[in-house]
Amino acid sequence: MAMDFGWWLRDPEAGKFQVWVVFHGGEVTWRRKQGHHEPWEPLEPVTTEMWDRLLDEAAKRVPRRLMSPKQFDELKRVRAAAEDAGTPKPLKRGAHLKRARDLPPPAPPVS
Repeated sequence: MAMDFGWWLRDPEAGKFQVWVVFHGGEVTWRRKQGHHEPWEPLEPVTTEMWDRLLDEAAKRVPRRLMSPKQFDELKRVRAAAEDAGTPKPLKRGAHLKRARDLPPPAPPVS
C-alpha cells in the first residue's frame, strides 16, 4: 500500500515549495512543486533534514494505525541505505527484519 507524505519548505534561494513523498514497495520517491500550475518535478538533493521530517511524519502515523510498524521499519531501512549510497532490496512477504548480514559478527572463540 502506498503512503503519501507532504509538507511545505522555505528555501532562501528557491522560495517556498511543496514537498510530496511517496513510499511504495520499498522505494521512496521525492517530488517538489513551486507553484499551483507548475508540474511536479523530482527533488534533488534530499537532505538529512528532509529524511528526519519524513520519519517524524511517519512516526505520527504508526500509533494511529495508519502505518504499520513493519512499514515504518522498512522506511528506516530505506533511509539507512540511502545514506550509505546503497540500494536496499525490498523485504519478501513475511521475512524477518533481522537478516544475517544485519547481525553483528560472531565473537572469536575464547581459548
